[in-house]
Amino acid sequence: MVNNLFFNIVALVILYGIQLYAASHIVFYGALPDLVTIFTVFIAMQYGRNTGMTFGFASGIIMGFLTGSPGIESLVRTLEGFIGGFFHIPEDSHASPTQKRKMFYTAVLLASLFGKVIAVLMANIIGLPLTMHLLYTVGVATLMNMIIAVIAYRLLLRNTFILN
Repeated sequence: MVNNLFFNIVALVILYGIQLYAASHIVFYGALPDLVTIFTVFIAMQYGRNTGMTFGFASGIIMGFLTGSPGIESLVRTLEGFIGGFFHIPEDSHASPTQKRKMFYTAVLLASLFGKVIAVLMANIIGLPLTMHLLYTVGVATLMNMIIAVIAYRLLLRNTFILN
């Protein structure tokens, strides 16, 4: 467990770097892909809802201080860990790899969707049109996260014990 925790923290730091310096340049209709959401959902599915929420809160605090909105980020990441925890797959699960893959995609979809809706509602204080925010930011960002989740599953996560 300690080795896994160390690996997850190192992976999160690497994802922060990729998120802030590489993925932030991929802007499509004002929406950005969110690698930390996918990783938070993966952690929540692997270790459970409480660990996912704790990991999400910690990653939200760190990401919030790096981006300038620690309150919104910590709330959104905690919610994403909570939603991902609903799809927790125990190690001794008898689910097939296809079922686990569908659960992973569903968890990423719901966590991304609800996380972006909460972020948009919290950030809409500046008075931008809510329908435009919801359509572009939530819809496009969720679609981008799903594309990245499919790529991450195919390249990286397929051989992990939780999704294998």
